[in-house]
This record gives sequence, C-alpha cells and structure tokens, in this order.
Amino acid sequence: MASIRTFIGVQPSERVIRNVASIVDRMAVCQAGYNWVAKENLNVTLNYAGDVVDVEVPELCKLIKQAVQDFPPFEMSLQSVNGFPNMEQPRTIWIGVDEGADVFRALNKSVEDVLSHWGVNKDRNEYLPHMTLGKLKRGGRWNDALLEKADKLRRHDGGFCNIEKVIVFSSYLDRSGPTNTPMATIPLLGSKE
Repeated sequence: MASIRTFIGVQPSERVIRNVASIVDRMAVCQAGYNWVAKENLNVTLNYAGDVVDVEVPELCKLIKQAVQDFPPFEMSLQSVNGFPNMEQPRTIWIGVDEGADVFRALNKSVEDVLSHWGVNKDRNEYLPHMTLGKLKRGGRWNDALLEKADKLRRHDGGFCNIEKVIVFSSYLDRSGPTNTPMATIPLLGSKE
C-alpha cells in the first residue's frame, strides 16, 4: 500500500499570498542557502499528520472535518518576519499570524486531539501559528544580506483575509521541491464554501 505525506492547513486569500510571495522574492535575492516556499505552496499549517496509508485518507479527512467544522469563519492577519530558533541563526524563516492566532491555536488543539487518537504523536513544541517562507538547505548558511533584509521586514504587514475553510493536503516531494495538493476542503461553520 502506498502512503501519502499529509498535513492540515489553511490558504489565505490570493491578495495575501501575492504579498507574502513578494517578501519571499525579496529575501531570495540575497543568495542565502535556503529552500524558499513556492507561491502556490504558501499556507498556514495547523498540523502535520505525516505519512498516511492511501486507503485511510478518507477516514482521516472525516475525522478532521469533525474536528474543525464547528469553528466559525474568522479573520487572519500575517505580520512580522521572524526565524526559528531565532533571527540570529534562522534555520526556518517565517511570518507570524497576528489576528486570528487564538483561533489557530484552538483549531490546532482540536486537530491534534483527533490525530493523537489516530496514532500520530503529539508535537513536542508549542504551536505557533505562522507561514513558513524558507528553510535552510542541508549544508546551507544564512548570510548578512539575508539577516539585514529579514530585520527590515520584522514589522512587515502581510495583510489580512477571512478564513472560511480548512484543507487536508497531500505533499509530494521531488527534486524541484514539494507539490501540495488539496485532498479535502472542509468549510467552517456557516461559511459560503
């Protein structure tokens, strides 16, 4: 049986995606050793389910729907470029969720509860709602130009939008990077989706 690399997340509006993609483009010109997230893959991840056996995907999608369908739509804003573990030595560069962060934490908790019953281990780190912009390549190194650019973007406003659905994604890796494809789209309570 085949397995599918699976995660749960939300996609902001096209306007927010364009705004954030321009941030990625501005940092990518610094020639630092990062894999930058492609515009079409920008999302806020709620949880990573890992490799799911293909025949179990429908059941997982049903469980995720039960976990999130009673949440109403909400506003989300993205603000402030930062890094993990810190901005002095960033292995991951991201932009944080500002407005809507509490809703993301509640959604994450609900999804995490479902996944723990499913047998997926709980993440040891506290969930911090964010959108990943780039990750350091193996053997890669950040440079002063990137750190300066990221510092200038610390207060950057990535925009706001309404979130009306949660998506269960598959993610396939090849030499050019990941390709994320929606497997299930779950409307939030009362949304028009």
